[in-house]
Amino acid sequence: MLDARRPFLAYCRLELGLAANTLAAYRRDLDRIHAGLEALGLDLATVGPDEVADLLAWLRREHAYAAASLARLMVTLRMYARYLVMEGRLERDRIGLARSPHLWQELPEVLSVDEVEALLHAPPAGPMRPRDRLALELLYGSGGRASEVVGLGLGDLLEGGRLLRLRGKGRKERMVPFHPAGHRALQRYLEQLRPQLDPQHRQEAILLTRRGKPMCRQALWRLVRDCGRLAGIDKPVFTHLLRHSFATHMLENGADLRVVQELLGHANMTTTQRYTHVDAKRLRAVHQRFHPRA
Repeated sequence: MLDARRPFLAYCRLELGLAANTLAAYRRDLDRIHAGLEALGLDLATVGPDEVADLLAWLRREHAYAAASLARLMVTLRMYARYLVMEGRLERDRIGLARSPHLWQELPEVLSVDEVEALLHAPPAGPMRPRDRLALELLYGSGGRASEVVGLGLGDLLEGGRLLRLRGKGRKERMVPFHPAGHRALQRYLEQLRPQLDPQHRQEAILLTRRGKPMCRQALWRLVRDCGRLAGIDKPVFTHLLRHSFATHMLENGADLRVVQELLGHANMTTTQRYTHVDAKRLRAVHQRFHPRA
């Protein structure tokens, strides 16, 4: 059986410069891909769209993969196939003709506006409350990923903090306006608490721990989870849920889908289209309200 896992991973590390976590994910995916091919009696040299469908069905059955996990695995498989063609180990890439599993058939679960308000006011009283309140405002107000929010530095506050510079995947930058309530929370934190956490002005990160170190994603995850419980929200609350809520509430209030795409930092519209039926719901409401024959 054609097996080029080791040279492919070396290529990803040395030539593409991929991160260690990405390489570890590719390794796991490739191990399961090869296990599936072996179980099905297939060889990469003869795999096409039909065989890929069989492979995905096997992975779903054996490992209980969700559609999102299968789609991620397909990314790995396509990269692997392109590498094999580039190296002359495959004559042509028939794997690229296979379709990915359909994602986001339903809108991701979101918080209501009232639940968001409760969450934003949930941080308990104490010395760290201004930071905790700002962290939640940044997540919901910018629609940023957890890594983007903890990665914000003082130099990323533009126009006095009314515009944020976020760095997304591939260090791609985008500008996101910060709403007035969030800006007030930012000013309060910068004036009242942050100087105490970093009296020597050694840190660039905005969000700091009690010890004056940059806040990590895990701490942000725990903060959101704990505040969700304090707010009495009867479902798991996590950082990405605020990102979904940001996008949904923007669309429900009339924002254009392409504007939401830009604010979320999606490279293409396909990813943002998970929210299209929210936009369609709004358009139907507008149509019914204003069309004379509706």
